[in-house]
Amino acid sequence: MRWIAAIAALYLSACAHGPEPDGIKGSLLVPFAPAGITTTAAGPRRLALIVGINDFEDERFPTLRFAQTDAEAMAEALAPSFDEVMLKVSSKDTSRTAILRALSELGAKASHPEDTVFIYFSSHGSLAREPGGALKRYLVTHDTSMALLAETGLPVEGIIQVLDAMGSRRKVLVLATCHSGKGKSQISDSLAQALASLKSAQFASFEAVSEASIILTASAFGDTARESPELGHDIYTHFFLQAMKDGVGDRDQNGAVTASEAHDFARDGTWAYTQGKQRPTAESQIMGRDPIVLTGEIQNNGLPVVFSYAPSAEGLEVCVNGQIKGALPGGVALPAGDHELSIRRRDTAEILYRGRMSLIAGQHTDLTELLPNPTALSFQADAAFLWPMGASSRGEYLPMSFGAGLSTFLHNWPGEAWQLGLRLGYLNGRGQATGFDENLDFRFHALEGGLSVGYAFSLGQDLQLTPWVQTGLFWALRDFETDSYEENDQLFAFRFGAGLSLGWEFLNGWWLRAGLSLGALLGPLGAEPGPHPILGCTLSIGPTID
Repeated sequence: MRWIAAIAALYLSACAHGPEPDGIKGSLLVPFAPAGITTTAAGPRRLALIVGINDFEDERFPTLRFAQTDAEAMAEALAPSFDEVMLKVSSKDTSRTAILRALSELGAKASHPEDTVFIYFSSHGSLAREPGGALKRYLVTHDTSMALLAETGLPVEGIIQVLDAMGSRRKVLVLATCHSGKGKSQISDSLAQALASLKSAQFASFEAVSEASIILTASAFGDTARESPELGHDIYTHFFLQAMKDGVGDRDQNGAVTASEAHDFARDGTWAYTQGKQRPTAESQIMGRDPIVLTGEIQNNGLPVVFSYAPSAEGLEVCVNGQIKGALPGGVALPAGDHELSIRRRDTAEILYRGRMSLIAGQHTDLTELLPNPTALSFQADAAFLWPMGASSRGEYLPMSFGAGLSTFLHNWPGEAWQLGLRLGYLNGRGQATGFDENLDFRFHALEGGLSVGYAFSLGQDLQLTPWVQTGLFWALRDFETDSYEENDQLFAFRFGAGLSLGWEFLNGWWLRAGLSLGALLGPLGAEPGPHPILGCTLSIGPTID
């Protein structure tokens, strides 16, 4: 997947409305995406668009309590470090048309690759299903109609597409909304019933509309995001703002607070404040430093940081020199020097990685490469070719043959990068044997089944080279097409060999592979006891399922 350099989406909170002592809002999932770049964090300009909507023309959307307050506080926190902060809280500035116009103006200004763009929305969220399509998330503007949500609401996917089109590579989208039908979210009764029947929401992947490299959420789907009147904000937003105040969230002590640092601080604060009832999560493919600076300026290299925002890091924790230092997804700042580092499961304490690391000031190390990849299953359909290499058997017993096969592979088992495969195939060809003082034409049919073990080497993001060994069974039939010889000869043999395949991921999860193998058949062919060398080629295509 090609990552656009820095798009971010955080699911913040600010959910409940009305006078309840502890408001609750549902959770959602939107991508946050700093990208794989390692340039300096501060771009030529920092631009922000902050939107907070308390009141709505459609009375079916209840008045919100803290949306405008949160927006004003966010604008105030960003103002010292940003070149321009556009605050939109009035009725005329928060209509759908006005917000789209503001997004367009922001996009025109953010033309430099190293500009930083920060967009914050605090409003109701809702869900709608297009005819025959999947559920989609919408932000409720001042003039959104619940009856015409798709036509009058602001689609989250559309906002991400606007961000993708901007010239800037450092973009943050913060959504202080939820889409669960509770608190700061309103959906129809029929849709609420449909959601209740699902174990999780069935949304189109945000990767389909945005090449994001980080996803941050204020709470996992199924959790409730909460706000507290005692804090005066929703809980996650309160700690996110606190992280930006006076460099409180500056984990690596380099003088600047980045988006990922603010999220990690807010995650820990939210978890503690709610006693584990709200679980902020994160995903990332960030390489090197997070380039999105929210407050302050980078003044030094800072402490070394180890981090991972990969989905596979969920539920893991980092231990350094025998002490728990932090939970993943997230990051941990450490003193420079040598450290004994381990990654383990939080619930079972199972050690997934243990090793020593030598860290220097300013170094940012992605732990994703140390984490074991999850087991995956792939299915492939292939076209095959077999060529007998022995001069005595070529044509006489084993003609050149073409066919097809089906394979399944278990990836990352029995170990990291290993592949265990099972293949069934059919081959067909024509040959000519000598007998009864004449040439006897025959058709050749063969069935083969084999077990293979390979080890995959990555040649890049979308390429994979896999050497493998194989063993299996081979059954063949020579069907003679002549009146003078009516018997059919059968061959039963063991097949073994080794090969090499090159794979290319051309779609998300779909692979095209070309393989070449050299092997032999163990079994007699006429007067020849064997082994009989053979060359095989395959071209396969199929999906991989995590």
